[in-house]
Amino acid sequence: MASSGQPEKEPNKRPIPWFGLLRLTGIILFILIISRVDIQAIWVEIVKSDIWFITLALLLQLFMLVTKGIRWHLLNAIGTSVRLGYSFGEFFESYAIGVITPGRFGELLKAGYQNQRVNKIASMIKVGAERSLDFSLFILISGLALYFAEFIPNVSPVVGVVITFIGILILLLGIALFSSKKVNRFLDRFIPGFSETYIRRNTMNIIGIIFLSLLGNIFYFISCYIVAAYALELEITLAMLCGGIATAGLVNLIPITVMGLGTREMTFLYVFRTFPENIILAFSGLIFIVAQVGGGIVSLLLGQIFLHVQFSKESGLWIKWRKKNG
Repeated sequence: MASSGQPEKEPNKRPIPWFGLLRLTGIILFILIISRVDIQAIWVEIVKSDIWFITLALLLQLFMLVTKGIRWHLLNAIGTSVRLGYSFGEFFESYAIGVITPGRFGELLKAGYQNQRVNKIASMIKVGAERSLDFSLFILISGLALYFAEFIPNVSPVVGVVITFIGILILLLGIALFSSKKVNRFLDRFIPGFSETYIRRNTMNIIGIIFLSLLGNIFYFISCYIVAAYALELEITLAMLCGGIATAGLVNLIPITVMGLGTREMTFLYVFRTFPENIILAFSGLIFIVAQVGGGIVSLLLGQIFLHVQFSKESGLWIKWRKKNG
């Protein structure tokens, strides 16, 4: 057959999804860790843990979710017609998605909800301001634990001071993003639409948001401590445990893991290396069950319930049901 004189087109090659593969690094790391340890010894530690303390830890996770759900409402719904139930639905659903997906898809879902009310830049900033409250507290706790408890050997306490200072700066920045009109107007010069994130707040609203941030994280750290010190009977100080938990939480922010698998175990094995390996990995497994699986399932169910109820109210189905059932 005669050639048309035109070069043949090369078949389209699908690009390698490098970022998608990167997000699974934690799973690969988890498999490598599990392959070199005694799984049976770890399982024995998990099985003999006190179920009542595990239940208490899960209950504290529920308290944490409710506390942060109220904070989300105070951050975004003040001065609007958005009801607390709808804010709960937004937060719980977003939290559940963030737990079970790699990367920060939970934050993207929150931003998507906010985008219905403000522009894209403003919605991302609102989510960033909320997350900075938790992120900064984890940095702050990690720095304080490094300075006072020295939970990571051969690291100078000066590093703890620097980390603590960074945590304070990020905390103050997060507070300024949602409470300072001057800061919002200043940044609006560089990012159009930034000032749309600003909501006029009274002092009690600002104090309430900060208090709920502290309270929610206190519930989380106490929940983890109960699992370690009481369910597994691990002889560890609260300061050292909080330092390790905070460090693992910061590492988990890197979008290379699903539900913290791999990165959490790697961090725990490093910062808690003076303790038996099988108990530390059993602790990591129980945190996975309580905080990730348990918290994820509870938040997913609560999110769907609250969103369904609010949708029913807005569509009139709630009123029809009330009339039908007296």
